[in-house]
Amino acid sequence: MLRRRKSRKFRSLGDVLPRVLKRLHLEKVVEAQKLVRLWPEVVGDKIAQHTRALSVEGKTLVVVVDSPGWMTQLTYLKPQLLKKVARQVKRGLVKDIRFVLGSGPTLNST
Repeated sequence: MLRRRKSRKFRSLGDVLPRVLKRLHLEKVVEAQKLVRLWPEVVGDKIAQHTRALSVEGKTLVVVVDSPGWMTQLTYLKPQLLKKVARQVKRGLVKDIRFVLGSGPTLNST
């Protein structure tokens, strides 16, 4: 039986990583993490001072908010925020945002 000889040619991580992520079904996880990291840029400084994107669960972005007042305001802004989010990640990755109340000085620390 002949074995296929593996190429000894080195490939860059940038060439290999997308195929590995696809094979492991981790593309969406990586894309979601990108959104969590970019949240302050997506929403702007004012909102970022009072919020922190926590994770993507299913197709819902979970955002921690520092006060009930901001949670109410962001609920009204949700359609606009979803449009901004859609510009940053692959289509269909996030369809909703869930705001949860958080507290303490660690809200915006990374």
